[in-house]
Amino acid sequence: MVSPLIVSLKKRKNSCGSKACILSPAKINLYLNILGKYPGGYHCIESIVERISLNDRIKITVKSDPEIKIFSNDKSLQTKDNLIVKAAELIKKHYKIPFGLSIKLEKNIPVGSGLGGGSSNAASTLIVLNTLFDLKLDKSELYKLGARLGSDVNFFISESKFALLKGRGEKLMPLKIDKKFSHFIIWPKKSISTKEVYDRQKAKLTKFFNSVKILQYALAEGDIFLIKKNIFNVLEKEACNICRELKLAKQYLSNKGIFTKVTGSGSALYTIGASSSLRIFKKGLPSSWTVFKAQTF
Repeated sequence: MVSPLIVSLKKRKNSCGSKACILSPAKINLYLNILGKYPGGYHCIESIVERISLNDRIKITVKSDPEIKIFSNDKSLQTKDNLIVKAAELIKKHYKIPFGLSIKLEKNIPVGSGLGGGSSNAASTLIVLNTLFDLKLDKSELYKLGARLGSDVNFFISESKFALLKGRGEKLMPLKIDKKFSHFIIWPKKSISTKEVYDRQKAKLTKFFNSVKILQYALAEGDIFLIKKNIFNVLEKEACNICRELKLAKQYLSNKGIFTKVTGSGSALYTIGASSSLRIFKKGLPSSWTVFKAQTF
């Protein structure tokens, strides 16, 4: 079955010349806590994440030339360190693919914003190459590859709307939640180093077990009041301490009576239960901020 994220697909018999376009959606963390630290330095987390409609687009064409080339509207991402390239190299090496790839990335998810754009790009690349090269990999095989690329990659491979993440983030349990929520995503155009935020955060001994359970219940019921009461991000304080613009943006929105929470390690904020139009919401906000309207996807 072809992934619903693949919006166009044209396959050739010998693969060369095959092409596809796939969506690469963002996520927000509705709950994020650190429970400890592994010997290798990775943090043990517990998180509830929601996939949202803000997305990048990745177009891939299979070439006879064995090289992988990437082009983007964000020139800083045209590098071998890009997770898209690393995911493609992983597939090529693991399955001995002789062909090269021409990859075009339309970047819409802000980089370094805590919206999971890089991990999502890696996951979408694995998904689309699985189809283009007819590898017939099931989810469990894709998860093994995804775990080698990053902690959040497997959430995007799962193609779940909501999930509970544990371990480094690679252990996931999709949540059966049928409700759809509207959000505004506010980005004050400042990026934050994920490593710096995590390094400054001490692990919490309390597991907030009840909050996780209550939040799952509230999401399933669509109870916005209860959701807001139990949304939690242990990294928010340090993210705001590191990024002054983020702290000021959160204070500014709070003074206007707008509930926001930092997603991941920042630097984007999100609302939940938004009902007004994007134009009305942006009215009165600094013109330098980027604001997106999104929903559960």
